Amino acid sequence: MAATLLVIILLIIAAIILALLLALYLVPVTVETVAGCTRESAAATAVVAWGILGARVKVADGVGVLEVLIAGRPVMTRDLAEIAAAPPPEEKKEERKPPLPVKEYLSAAVDLWPHLRKVVAATLRSLYLETLRGDITLGLENPADTGMIYGYCTALRYALWPAEAVDFVMTPVFDHEVFEGTFTLRMQVRRPLLIIIPVASALLQKPVRQRLRQVSGRGAPGA
Repeated sequence: MAATLLVIILLIIAAIILALLLALYLVPVTVETVAGCTRESAAATAVVAWGILGARVKVADGVGVLEVLIAGRPVMTRDLAEIAAAPPPEEKKEERKPPLPVKEYLSAAVDLWPHLRKVVAATLRSLYLETLRGDITLGLENPADTGMIYGYCTALRYALWPAEAVDFVMTPVFDHEVFEGTFTLRMQVRRPLLIIIPVASALLQKPVRQRLRQVSGRGAPGA
């Protein structure tokens, strides 16, 4: 009886793990950002969602909130100012280590690059741009600077003209300073499991963990 119960529990655990892996492979992560700016106010909203789970950050006129979403409905709301002002948890007092020299970070980047390259390659393969829209009205103190930026934006717009997902328009103003407009970005991270696999594979290697601890100041090679 006990053996049968143990087998059933193991089968349930295996089914849950397989279902989670399948969901990570089939269900994309959606990232959406909408921002707007006028002379009177500025506001931005960013949403990251995976299936029915998500998080949303809303900032308007310097006031920001973080919302945890389930099926698009907020179930928990936190003020960003309170989160930033929250005292860190008490930890054991340790001697403050001096920052590592820049060459140490460069050396670590070189050592970790083979693993980072796999993660970056998997991420780029998984990214899918759905919408990138911008409509900006810009006027700088120096009209020549405004004209130069407008020229760059126009050239970029026509270079990306075949991409239906991208549409960026800039309207120059030469007689006064102004910055107004809207920006919309929507993209998907498809097959997130394919990104998690190289990350997990790298973290399972002891030299990688040691190098990460070293550059974070929490350890040294061989520790």
